Amino acid sequence: MKAVVITLVLAGCASYSPDLSGTPFTCGSSDPICPDGYACVAGLCTNGSGSGSGSGSGSGSGSCTMQFTGVLATWDMTGQPGSQVSTPAATNRPGLTASALSRASALTAAAGTGSISSTNWATGGVDPTKYYTLTLTPPAGCTVALTMMAIDVVSSGTGPANASVGTSADTFAHAVQISTSAPSTPTLSASATSALEVRIYGFAATATTGTMRVQNMLSVTGSLQ
Repeated sequence: MKAVVITLVLAGCASYSPDLSGTPFTCGSSDPICPDGYACVAGLCTNGSGSGSGSGSGSGSGSCTMQFTGVLATWDMTGQPGSQVSTPAATNRPGLTASALSRASALTAAAGTGSISSTNWATGGVDPTKYYTLTLTPPAGCTVALTMMAIDVVSSGTGPANASVGTSADTFAHAVQISTSAPSTPTLSASATSALEVRIYGFAATATTGTMRVQNMLSVTGSLQ
């Protein structure tokens, strides 16, 4: 009877391999199922020193902590004289820096209540030095992407017959046409991880004394990602 007991005890003690290398081995069936410093994982005793090859390259960066989709910033010309140097952003998404809306130095300020207004527009095609401008800068770790603008541009009788919107994402190479007599909602497709400039060009005026103004409210829609 004593011999049987000794045999059973030895069998229990031998329930795991005595080889304590980094190679996992089968867990025992009774306590202790693994030696000190080892853990039973999926039926195997392991000390975590195995050389598993899985790399797990998840695609989400998670670096932008201020993700958002919607109206990024607005500029309100209500009560402005038209001849002001610039109009500051009325609202902007937290974390996003929105510059004032201003005119290029090649333009001349003009009066126009409830707007920012200018003369000296190009009488031919687009003059790259004559435009209104605003800039959006995303927070660190984020990309700002623009999808649409809501803008109300009006020209006088001798002002620009045509207007367009371009961005620094492609160095203003691709411009979207907008109306100079009614509100427009042009589709934009531009993104950047740093300052992104938007320009509104006016051209094809019949006289340099003609005006083109941005009036009422201007807004830019897009996302932070």
